[in-house]
Amino acid sequence: MTESGDGPEVPATAVRGRRTPTFSLDTVPAALTNAHVTATWAELVVLGGSVVFVDESPRRIVAAPGSRVPIIPGVRHHVEPDTSAEFYVQFYERS
Repeated sequence: MTESGDGPEVPATAVRGRRTPTFSLDTVPAALTNAHVTATWAELVVLGGSVVFVDESPRRIVAAPGSRVPIIPGVRHHVEPDTSAEFYVQFYERS
């Protein structure tokens, strides 16, 4: 549940909660491509193509298929999917 390197990690005590549907460039909600915050930990999970994840921590990550990018609660962020992107967001709950 961590990004490569010394970046943030979803806490080990977090429990998987709901997840979004799988999105593509054509179906991603505008809310995800504009700056927003989450109230809980989440992960951007990339299934195909690539998705650029940008937050104000500051991080800019080009996520490839198989990537799981932790999303820090309360930190403004957005995604920039490419034309072949397939991805979803997995949310976590505190245990």
